[in-house]
Amino acid sequence: MGGVAGHLSHLYDNRDLTFNKMAEILQKAAKGELVGTEKTDGYNIFLGYVDGKPRAARNKGDMSRGGMTFEDLINREFRGGEESKRAYVTAFNAYVAALDSLSEKEKSQIFGPNGEIFYNTEIQGPVAPNVVNYDENVVNIHRMGHKKYNKEDNSLEVVANEKQSAFLDKVIDRFEEATADEDFSVRRTAFLTLNKITDEEFIQKVLDRIQRTGYSGDMTINDYLRNKLTPFTAKNLPELDDERVKLLVRRMLGDKSAPTTSQITKGMNRNIKEKVSGFNRSSKFIIGKLIQPIELAIHDFAVELLRGLKSAYILDNEAEVERLKKETEDAIRAIQTYDGPEKKAAQDILVRQLDKLKHHGNIDTVVEGFVFQYDGQMYKFTGNFAPMNQLLGLFKYGRGKIPQMVREMLMEQNKGETVAILPGKFKPAHRGHLDMIEHYSKIADRVVVLISPKEKDGITAKTAEVILNLYLDDANLTNVDVEIPQTASPVRAAMEYGNSPEMKGAKIILGASTKGGDAAERFAGNVQKYVEDAEVLNPLDYAFDPIGEVLSATDFRNALKNDEDIERFLPDTSKDRVDYIADMVNKELKEVNEPFLGIFRGLVDEVLEEEDELEEISSMAGGSVEGYALPLGAKPRKRKKVSEKEVNEALNYLLQKLGVQLND
Repeated sequence: MGGVAGHLSHLYDNRDLTFNKMAEILQKAAKGELVGTEKTDGYNIFLGYVDGKPRAARNKGDMSRGGMTFEDLINREFRGGEESKRAYVTAFNAYVAALDSLSEKEKSQIFGPNGEIFYNTEIQGPVAPNVVNYDENVVNIHRMGHKKYNKEDNSLEVVANEKQSAFLDKVIDRFEEATADEDFSVRRTAFLTLNKITDEEFIQKVLDRIQRTGYSGDMTINDYLRNKLTPFTAKNLPELDDERVKLLVRRMLGDKSAPTTSQITKGMNRNIKEKVSGFNRSSKFIIGKLIQPIELAIHDFAVELLRGLKSAYILDNEAEVERLKKETEDAIRAIQTYDGPEKKAAQDILVRQLDKLKHHGNIDTVVEGFVFQYDGQMYKFTGNFAPMNQLLGLFKYGRGKIPQMVREMLMEQNKGETVAILPGKFKPAHRGHLDMIEHYSKIADRVVVLISPKEKDGITAKTAEVILNLYLDDANLTNVDVEIPQTASPVRAAMEYGNSPEMKGAKIILGASTKGGDAAERFAGNVQKYVEDAEVLNPLDYAFDPIGEVLSATDFRNALKNDEDIERFLPDTSKDRVDYIADMVNKELKEVNEPFLGIFRGLVDEVLEEEDELEEISSMAGGSVEGYALPLGAKPRKRKKVSEKEVNEALNYLLQKLGVQLND
């Protein structure tokens, strides 16, 4: 957490915490007596309601001004660029929708009569990517850490708002229905139950390790550091007398009343002044070394508390654990072999984090950590997520003068790799789709099929994914991945996938038909402008040539809806799936009265709905593509009834613009 939330403390970060109190907390944790929540890996923000408007705050300045309105948020620059802004804006839209389910009286009960309470909140999910890949976009309102602005001393205060928070819990169920059409759901953070540690010998060993540092009894962390720093400083700065050593130690420990190094060394020669000043600048590093034995003991304890725990926000925890293991292994190897600027600093980070992690194989949970409150202070246990996060951060983004390593590594790994990207609806996929996928599986190292997340005539993206994966398994196509991107437009999804880290250095083939004309070529040119570190090949050189009967997903849906024979739509290798697929799809299909117009039917509806997006749509290539994304922060307009005449006019216009016939 950052911004308004500030730094969420480990036990050893609280300088006023005594050993006895730390031992008490650790023993209660081991017995399962601590109540807390899952720490999630997202974007922190504080949400409020001031002067009849939903508000958001990222820092103290925001909160002092009563928070940001929607307009303020739209106009704000974010360090993460437009993608980061998109996450905050779409999450805020969901928050607005959630609040619309409450009366003004209820809002006052939650936020206070003057709107003084701002709720500590996490934005997480595919739209707000971080280290962990969560399956859903969630605006997570935490159960602690809420704040208000104090005008008297220009400070932020933690709010003890148990009554308000309890009332929020009573109405939170309404938010799910209110945000059904939003990109995010709004919830309270999930409670997390820690593992009980019954091995008393293990607990005692942890406490003994801590006490062997010299930290014991009623001694505070600050006392411990002072006891260690004083002789260490005296030894390294023999030029200072005892009084000056004490003053410098106070300075190093962050005592705001302590004199500056210039005042401490007043009257001493220049060399000594520079020596003392340099020593003081190293205080963070020195203190980190002194705290490290305590930190490692608590880390090992936290690993056991969190071992194997499952996140409430991930469907397949095991798969995500394996992904993180692989990424961390890549990061460790890259840092080990790194030979660029600040090599030693990179190696030091690696050694420090491996002291905790030991081995990437020790990653066994995707839970970032456990957040709890004790004696009015918020704490966290983070286990192996913390060192993993540090290593991945260095690997992906660099640090200081250390450049990101992932880019160079991936470009080397993917040098010469050819990836075919096939965006479309596939609702449901038929044998023509499989023929196309099989075509690309033979000429590309791997194929990525991107299924539009939008429902079509009652068929969801998830059902479409299940059906397509059945075909792939039956046909034994092992180099094909099926994904449901968050982006509504398959075109944009193809662009974003092409620009993803795993595509660095690769060659991209965009799915196209031999009947697509030069529209596919123009689309490839547009994608190349967006993609930075991959080469987009001419799709016409690799285009798919359909053979036999031309099928459409629309006809397939109609056959299913009318309980007709669907065998002709299925690949030969999946003929025995007829009943299974029919039963599965019929559960989702709803009655619609749409004339058959191929893939353009879905496009035309959306063109008529949002005419200002036509230029983007007209840049699409041959292949099964649909949809578009709304302008940032915009609310979708209600669909108007479309006449057949309007459809045909729009269809003709699209065909003219594209110069290509697309197939559903």
